[in-house]
Order: sequence, then structure tokens, then C-alpha cells
Amino acid sequence: MIGINDLLGFLANVIFIYFPAMAANGSPVFIRRGTPIDLGKIFLDGRRVLGDGKTYEGLLVGIMFGTGVGSIYAAAFNSSAYVIYSLVSSIGALLGDIIGAFIKRRLGIPRGAPAPLLDQLSFYLFANLLVKITALDRSIGHVIGLWEFMVGAVIVYILHISTNWGAYKLGIKSVPY
Repeated sequence: MIGINDLLGFLANVIFIYFPAMAANGSPVFIRRGTPIDLGKIFLDGRRVLGDGKTYEGLLVGIMFGTGVGSIYAAAFNSSAYVIYSLVSSIGALLGDIIGAFIKRRLGIPRGAPAPLLDQLSFYLFANLLVKITALDRSIGHVIGLWEFMVGAVIVYILHISTNWGAYKLGIKSVPY
């Protein structure tokens, strides 16, 4: 039987593992305007490739925030591996968010409109994919197993909804999702 301290330790470890990706994904909201990554281009279906919400400035801020978390980890645990892990995790998260926006445009879902699960988990899936492909989770001693992945998905889903609602209430976002 698992004790409460074991459970809390497990949950804390899962949040620790995914915090760089979450920071990377959540920080571009602080950029109000920027240069769209798609440069205003239209795709074959007559819709924007990504839209105005995905900018080079947001991408840079996301990478900086996520890697910044890794820098704090590196200082706290005296291991530069956390910086590389967080950089790759951040890039994966932002790539997943961009791919999510691409899919939303193809489905005709306008910018800012909700796409349940896609909005909350595309960044998470790609951050995991990039970290696992590079085996960087092993380099920091926090191997991501199936349980960590599944629990992480639930935590990320709940936190994504909660933080978006909070950002909406604070006037940082124009919609609560």
C-alpha cells in the first residue's frame, strides 16, 4: 500500500519533471503583439497556416521561461543537464502548441476558440516526445515512465484549465480557455 508521503512525493516529482514545459507553454501569453511565425501566409485550404497568435517573440519568450526553470534547477542541484533538458522540453512544448494551432486552423476552429484536449495536451505530448527521443529524462535522473506520463497528463490538463481561467480573470487573456 502506498503512503500519503509517497503519493505526495510522486506528484511533486511529476510536476517537477513537467514544469519547464508548462512554463514554456504558458509564458507566450505575456506577448501581446509580435511577428506571426506564418508571416500571414495562407495554406492550401484558404486559411492561415497558424494565425496571429503564434509569434516569433512568443516562441522566444517561451524558450527563455522554460529554460530559465532549468537554470534554476541546475543551480539548485548543481547539474547543467537540467538546462539542456529544459531547453529541449520547452522546444517540444512550443512545437506541440504550434502543431495544435495548425490542426485547429485546418479544422476551421478560429484563433482563441476552444479545442478540448488539443489545447491542453498538444504541448505536453510533444514535450514528452522530444525528451524521450533525446533520452534527456535519463540525464537528469527522472525517467518518465507510463505512470508519470499518465498522471502528468491529468495534472497538466487540470493546471492548464485553471491557469487559463486565472489569466482571464487577471485580464492577461481575453478568453477563459
